[in-house]
Amino acid sequence: MHEPGGEWQRRALEDFRQWLDALGDDAPEPGEPDAADCDLRDLFAEFAALRQEIRLQNRGQARAGRELAAAAARYETAAREVEHRGEALAAFEKRISRTAEDRCLVETFEVRDALVRGRDAAVRLRGRPRLFRRPPRDVDGVVEGYEMAIRRFDRMLSRFEVRRVETVGRSFDSRVMHAVEARRVDEAGDGRVVEELRSGFVRHDDVLRPADVVVNRLGAQE
Repeated sequence: MHEPGGEWQRRALEDFRQWLDALGDDAPEPGEPDAADCDLRDLFAEFAALRQEIRLQNRGQARAGRELAAAAARYETAAREVEHRGEALAAFEKRISRTAEDRCLVETFEVRDALVRGRDAAVRLRGRPRLFRRPPRDVDGVVEGYEMAIRRFDRMLSRFEVRRVETVGRSFDSRVMHAVEARRVDEAGDGRVVEELRSGFVRHDDVLRPADVVVNRLGAQE
Protein backbone atom coordinates (compact mmCIF):
# COMPACT_ATOMS: atom_id res chain seq x y z
CA MET A 1 0.00 0.00 0.00
CA HIS A 2 1.15 3.60 -0.70
CA GLU A 3 2.02 5.84 2.21
CA PRO A 4 -0.34 8.80 3.03
CA GLY A 5 -0.09 11.74 0.66
CA GLY A 6 2.48 13.93 2.51
CA GLU A 7 4.40 11.24 4.39
CA TRP A 8 6.80 10.30 1.59
CA GLN A 9 7.43 13.97 0.88
CA ARG A 10 8.39 14.61 4.49
CA ARG A 11 10.74 11.63 4.46
CA ALA A 12 12.39 12.76 1.21
CA LEU A 13 12.92 16.25 2.65
CA GLU A 14 14.38 14.77 5.82
CA ASP A 15 16.80 12.65 3.81
CA PHE A 16 17.83 15.68 1.77
CA ARG A 17 18.39 17.73 4.94
CA GLN A 18 20.55 15.04 6.47
CA TRP A 19 22.59 14.90 3.27
CA LEU A 20 23.12 18.69 3.38
CA ASP A 21 24.18 18.50 7.01
CA ALA A 22 26.69 15.83 6.09
CA LEU A 23 28.25 18.09 3.43
CA GLY A 24 29.12 20.73 6.07
CA ASP A 25 28.83 24.46 5.96
CA ASP A 26 31.96 25.14 3.88
CA ALA A 27 31.04 26.18 0.39
CA PRO A 28 33.57 26.00 -2.41
CA GLU A 29 35.46 29.14 -3.26
CA PRO A 30 34.40 31.01 -6.38
CA GLY A 31 35.95 29.40 -9.42
CA GLU A 32 36.92 26.25 -7.50
CA PRO A 33 35.37 23.07 -8.95
CA ASP A 34 33.02 21.19 -6.78
CA ALA A 35 34.55 17.94 -5.41
CA ALA A 36 31.53 15.89 -6.44
CA ASP A 37 31.64 17.35 -9.96
CA CYS A 38 35.38 16.73 -10.15
CA ASP A 39 35.10 13.14 -8.98
CA LEU A 40 32.28 12.49 -11.43
CA ARG A 41 34.21 13.90 -14.39
CA ASP A 42 37.28 11.91 -13.41
CA LEU A 43 35.15 8.81 -13.11
CA PHE A 44 33.65 9.33 -16.56
CA ALA A 45 37.12 9.94 -17.99
CA GLU A 46 38.44 6.78 -16.37
CA PHE A 47 35.50 4.81 -17.72
CA ALA A 48 36.07 6.19 -21.21
CA ALA A 49 39.78 5.42 -21.08
CA LEU A 50 39.09 1.96 -19.74
CA ARG A 51 36.52 1.29 -22.46
CA GLN A 52 38.99 2.43 -25.13
CA GLU A 53 41.71 0.25 -23.65
CA ILE A 54 39.39 -2.76 -23.54
CA ARG A 55 38.40 -2.09 -27.14
CA LEU A 56 42.06 -1.96 -28.20
CA GLN A 57 42.82 -5.12 -26.24
CA ASN A 58 39.91 -6.92 -27.88
CA ARG A 59 41.19 -5.86 -31.30
CA GLY A 60 44.67 -7.04 -30.40
CA GLN A 61 43.37 -10.34 -29.10
CA ALA A 62 41.30 -10.85 -32.24
CA ARG A 63 44.33 -10.09 -34.42
CA ALA A 64 46.51 -12.40 -32.34
CA GLY A 65 43.84 -15.10 -32.58
CA ARG A 66 43.75 -14.79 -36.37
CA GLU A 67 47.53 -14.91 -36.58
CA LEU A 68 47.62 -17.95 -34.28
CA ALA A 69 44.98 -19.72 -36.36
CA ALA A 70 46.92 -18.95 -39.56
CA ALA A 71 50.14 -20.21 -37.96
CA ALA A 72 48.39 -23.39 -36.83
CA ALA A 73 47.05 -23.93 -40.35
CA ARG A 74 50.54 -23.44 -41.82
CA TYR A 75 51.94 -25.87 -39.28
CA GLU A 76 49.30 -28.49 -40.12
CA THR A 77 50.03 -28.08 -43.83
CA ALA A 78 53.78 -28.34 -43.26
CA ALA A 79 53.32 -31.37 -40.99
CA ARG A 80 51.20 -33.15 -43.61
CA GLU A 81 53.74 -32.32 -46.31
CA VAL A 82 56.61 -33.62 -44.18
CA GLU A 83 54.64 -36.78 -43.40
CA HIS A 84 53.82 -37.28 -47.07
CA ARG A 85 57.43 -36.73 -48.07
CA GLY A 86 58.56 -39.10 -45.35
CA GLU A 87 56.19 -41.80 -46.59
CA ALA A 88 57.28 -41.21 -50.19
CA LEU A 89 60.95 -41.37 -49.16
CA ALA A 90 60.36 -44.59 -47.21
CA ALA A 91 58.55 -46.13 -50.18
CA PHE A 92 61.36 -45.02 -52.51
CA GLU A 93 64.01 -46.52 -50.21
CA LYS A 94 62.01 -49.73 -50.04
CA ARG A 95 61.82 -49.92 -53.84
CA ILE A 96 65.55 -49.26 -54.15
CA SER A 97 66.33 -51.94 -51.57
CA ARG A 98 63.95 -54.38 -53.26
CA THR A 99 65.48 -53.71 -56.69
CA ALA A 100 68.99 -54.24 -55.34
CA GLU A 101 67.94 -57.50 -53.69
CA ASP A 102 66.26 -58.72 -56.87
CA ARG A 103 69.39 -58.05 -58.92
CA CYS A 104 71.57 -59.92 -56.45
CA LEU A 105 69.14 -62.83 -56.39
CA VAL A 106 69.05 -63.06 -60.18
CA GLU A 107 72.85 -63.35 -60.19
CA THR A 108 72.65 -66.32 -57.82
CA PHE A 109 70.32 -68.23 -60.15
CA GLU A 110 73.32 -69.08 -62.35
CA VAL A 111 74.89 -70.85 -59.37
CA ARG A 112 71.77 -72.96 -58.92
CA ASP A 113 71.71 -73.70 -62.65
CA ALA A 114 75.27 -75.02 -62.39
CA LEU A 115 74.29 -77.27 -59.47
CA VAL A 116 71.32 -78.62 -61.42
CA ARG A 117 73.48 -79.33 -64.46
CA GLY A 118 76.02 -81.15 -62.29
CA ARG A 119 73.33 -83.26 -60.65
CA ASP A 120 71.71 -84.14 -63.98
CA ALA A 121 75.08 -85.13 -65.43
CA ALA A 122 75.78 -87.37 -62.44
CA VAL A 123 72.33 -88.95 -62.76
CA ARG A 124 72.89 -89.68 -66.46
CA LEU A 125 76.30 -91.12 -65.69
CA ARG A 126 74.83 -93.39 -63.03
CA GLY A 127 72.08 -94.64 -65.32
CA ARG A 128 74.19 -95.13 -68.46
CA PRO A 129 74.53 -98.82 -69.37
CA ARG A 130 78.13 -100.01 -69.55
CA LEU A 131 79.45 -103.36 -70.80
CA PHE A 132 81.91 -105.02 -68.50
CA ARG A 133 82.37 -101.79 -66.55
CA ARG A 134 80.85 -100.57 -63.37
CA PRO A 135 79.65 -96.99 -62.85
CA PRO A 136 82.24 -94.70 -61.28
CA ARG A 137 82.64 -95.16 -57.58
CA ASP A 138 80.60 -92.96 -55.24
CA VAL A 139 78.42 -91.60 -58.05
CA ASP A 140 75.42 -91.98 -55.76
CA GLY A 141 77.15 -89.79 -53.19
CA VAL A 142 77.85 -87.19 -55.85
CA VAL A 143 74.18 -87.09 -56.84
CA GLU A 144 73.14 -86.81 -53.22
CA GLY A 145 75.66 -84.02 -52.62
CA TYR A 146 74.28 -82.02 -55.54
CA GLU A 147 70.71 -82.53 -54.39
CA MET A 148 71.62 -81.43 -50.86
CA ALA A 149 73.26 -78.27 -52.18
CA ILE A 150 70.21 -77.49 -54.33
CA ARG A 151 67.88 -77.94 -51.35
CA ARG A 152 69.97 -75.57 -49.24
CA PHE A 153 70.01 -73.08 -52.07
CA ASP A 154 66.22 -73.23 -52.36
CA ARG A 155 65.84 -72.68 -48.61
CA MET A 156 67.97 -69.56 -48.92
CA LEU A 157 65.74 -68.31 -51.73
CA SER A 158 62.62 -69.00 -49.70
CA ARG A 159 63.86 -66.66 -46.96
CA PHE A 160 63.60 -63.90 -49.57
CA GLU A 161 60.14 -65.21 -50.56
CA VAL A 162 61.44 -66.41 -53.91
CA ARG A 163 59.86 -69.55 -55.34
CA ARG A 164 60.59 -71.63 -58.38
CA VAL A 165 58.04 -71.71 -61.19
CA GLU A 166 56.35 -75.11 -61.51
CA THR A 167 56.49 -76.07 -65.18
CA VAL A 168 56.52 -79.74 -66.24
CA GLY A 169 53.00 -81.09 -66.70
CA ARG A 170 51.45 -77.64 -66.39
CA SER A 171 49.78 -75.54 -69.04
CA PHE A 172 52.07 -73.05 -70.71
CA ASP A 173 51.90 -69.62 -69.05
CA SER A 174 53.56 -66.87 -71.06
CA ARG A 175 53.77 -64.63 -68.03
CA VAL A 176 56.25 -66.87 -66.21
CA MET A 177 57.48 -69.15 -69.01
CA HIS A 178 59.43 -68.76 -72.22
CA ALA A 179 58.77 -71.39 -74.91
CA VAL A 180 62.15 -72.35 -76.34
CA GLU A 181 60.94 -75.34 -78.32
CA ALA A 182 57.74 -77.04 -79.46
CA ARG A 183 57.64 -80.81 -79.40
CA ARG A 184 54.97 -83.40 -80.07
CA VAL A 185 54.31 -85.81 -77.22
CA ASP A 186 51.17 -87.83 -77.77
CA GLU A 187 50.86 -88.83 -74.12
CA ALA A 188 50.70 -85.20 -72.96
CA GLY A 189 47.96 -82.68 -73.55
CA ASP A 190 48.35 -79.99 -76.13
CA GLY A 191 49.94 -76.84 -74.71
CA ARG A 192 51.44 -78.71 -71.76
CA VAL A 193 55.07 -78.25 -70.72
CA VAL A 194 56.95 -81.48 -71.33
CA GLU A 195 60.46 -80.39 -70.31
CA GLU A 196 62.12 -77.60 -68.36
CA LEU A 197 65.42 -76.39 -69.80
CA ARG A 198 66.04 -73.66 -67.24
CA SER A 199 64.20 -72.89 -64.01
CA GLY A 200 62.19 -69.71 -63.57
CA PHE A 201 61.70 -67.76 -60.35
CA VAL A 202 59.13 -65.29 -59.02
CA ARG A 203 59.06 -63.09 -55.96
CA HIS A 204 55.56 -62.21 -54.85
CA ASP A 205 53.97 -61.07 -58.13
CA ASP A 206 57.25 -60.08 -59.80
CA VAL A 207 58.89 -62.42 -62.32
CA LEU A 208 62.61 -62.42 -61.62
CA ARG A 209 63.36 -64.84 -64.43
CA PRO A 210 60.98 -66.75 -66.73
CA ALA A 211 61.45 -70.48 -67.11
CA ASP A 212 62.73 -71.83 -70.44
CA VAL A 213 60.51 -74.74 -71.38
CA VAL A 214 59.55 -77.17 -74.14
CA VAL A 215 55.83 -77.06 -74.97
CA ASN A 216 53.80 -79.92 -76.38
CA ARG A 217 52.20 -79.21 -79.75
CA LEU A 218 50.21 -82.13 -81.06
CA GLY A 219 50.21 -80.55 -84.49
CA ALA A 220 54.00 -80.09 -84.54
CA GLN A 221 56.17 -82.14 -86.92
CA GLU A 222 58.43 -84.66 -85.23
